[in-house]
Amino acid sequence: MQVQVITGDEVTGKTTRLRAIQAELKSQGIEAPILVGAQCTTPYFVNQIAEKAMSGAKQFLADDCTQFQIRAALDLQAQGIHSGIPSDFVVHLVRQA
Repeated sequence: MQVQVITGDEVTGKTTRLRAIQAELKSQGIEAPILVGAQCTTPYFVNQIAEKAMSGAKQFLADDCTQFQIRAALDLQAQGIHSGIPSDFVVHLVRQA
């Protein structure tokens, strides 16, 4: 599992970068909805990552993520093969400003 964190101050284009990733995936025929981290709890957030990975998805996109959600994703990444998530699964997270 790979974790890409997009950071920056408000109005720096973080969400625009995430939407560009989404558009690129769509042009390849891959649907990847954007989850809004601020609208869910950290355990739910981690479960969503795991569910997407286990369902065969290769990408996970989330905007407005809290520090706790990013830390949880990085902890999941640190588990490596023990997490059960494929190594080619990519998580794109936009950190809250």
